[in-house]
Amino acid sequence: MKIQCPAKINLFLEVTGKRRDGYHTLSTLFAKINLYDVLEFSRKSGRGIDLEIETEDGMPPLSAGEDNLVMRAARAFCSNFGVEPALNLKLTKRIPMGAGLGGGSSDAAGTLLGMAKFFQIPLDSKKKALLKRIGVGLGADVPFFLHPQPFCLGTGIGDRLKPVHVRRSLPYMILIFPEVQVPTAESYKALSNPARSDVLTRLSDLDKLIAGLEKGRPIAEWQGLLFNRLEQARLPVLTHVERARRVLVQLGALGVRMSGSGSSVFGFVSSHEEGEQLLKRLRGYPWKVFLTCCNG
Repeated sequence: MKIQCPAKINLFLEVTGKRRDGYHTLSTLFAKINLYDVLEFSRKSGRGIDLEIETEDGMPPLSAGEDNLVMRAARAFCSNFGVEPALNLKLTKRIPMGAGLGGGSSDAAGTLLGMAKFFQIPLDSKKKALLKRIGVGLGADVPFFLHPQPFCLGTGIGDRLKPVHVRRSLPYMILIFPEVQVPTAESYKALSNPARSDVLTRLSDLDKLIAGLEKGRPIAEWQGLLFNRLEQARLPVLTHVERARRVLVQLGALGVRMSGSGSSVFGFVSSHEEGEQLLKRLRGYPWKVFLTCCNG
């Protein structure tokens, strides 16, 4: 059995505060995109869980030990649902790591949903709530990947979700991974607290952005509302992000932004054909580049 685990971008991300436990509170607009890791589930002869990981060329090796999010999710599922596993898992990684695309969180969510399907456990409302509680313990983005909708407004630490019903399909996008990783915790730590008035202005922009998407407005009417506060973090690695942003803007991409805590950058194009042309023009850069789209 195979499960696709999609990447995400953040069309909007504002940091609204910080909790006592160190987590920052957010208002963010999540969007799943058509870039996937793949999880395969099969039975093994003896008891236990084995994980095999296959990565694309150029990706750093990824531990398949107990600290891996897939293994942690699988163990947590078995513990909470009373499953005695005899399971082989294979993860094929295509989503870059440390890129702000939620790959690890998506893999964890895919593991939880896949195990429910593999072990034929129907998910009623109580069990879905249990999955979400497990997911929050694994990572703040995991609940979004457990959610069936492709677009969600996330508040709290990103775990309180409200579906956003986008009326018109979003254009194709170019996604650049500058081949540098940005640790999420460092990105938040390096961010200066914005003025409250600025935050309120940005949250008003978020309301306008959601309204525009739900009404099916063209990108020209809402691209200026896209925002990511974490682009302002004072990290040397973000110079690579800024370079990728500048190049995409110069090539004519629209709504160019960093996703999450970085380092990936996305920008929309008018058509698949324009995206193919931009892919060719970006071949000389030392980056991993994708032509993709939101999957809603």
